Amino acid sequence: MKSLAIVIAVCAIAVPARAEVKKGDHFVELDAKTANGKHFRLKDMAGKWVLYTFGASWCTPCSKELPAWDKIAPKFVGKVLFVAVNIDNNSKEGKDFLDSLKLSKRIFPVFLPEESSAAMKSYDPGHMPSTFVIDPKGIVQLVKYGYEKGEEDKLAAQLNELLAK
Repeated sequence: MKSLAIVIAVCAIAVPARAEVKKGDHFVELDAKTANGKHFRLKDMAGKWVLYTFGASWCTPCSKELPAWDKIAPKFVGKVLFVAVNIDNNSKEGKDFLDSLKLSKRIFPVFLPEESSAAMKSYDPGHMPSTFVIDPKGIVQLVKYGYEKGEEDKLAAQLNELLAK
C-alpha cells in the first residue's frame, strides 16, 4: 500500500499540470505573429466575435478543417473573424502549409510556435485541430476538438445560435 502511494506521488510530480481553456473562461492572450511579423493580440479584437483554430502542417485533419471553415466564413463577414493559428515550430513550414491550402483572405493566418509559446500551455490543444470561439467580451463560448467531414454546417449553425443571443 505504501509503495502504491509513493508511485502515485512520483507520477503526480513527474507529469506537469497543464491548464486547459474551457467554455466560460476568459480568453488567454495569444503571443502570435502575423505573416509579416507583427504581433497579433486577441485583446485588439475586443468587441468582436473571434473564431480561432490551432493547427499545424503535420496535422492531416487540419488540412481539411481550414478549407471547410473557409467555405462558411463568407456567411459571417463583419460578424466573426476567422483566425488560423499555426503552431509549427518552423515558421516556413507553417507558411508553406497555409499557402498550400489556398485559403481566401477570409481566414487570417497567425503563427504561434508551439515550443516557445506561453499561450500553448493554457490552450493545451491536445487534439488537433482545436477551435475556440470568443465572444465580444472575451469569454470562450465554444470549444471544439478535431474535425470530421461535414462539420462546417454544424459549426455555422452554432455560430448563428451564438450570434443570435
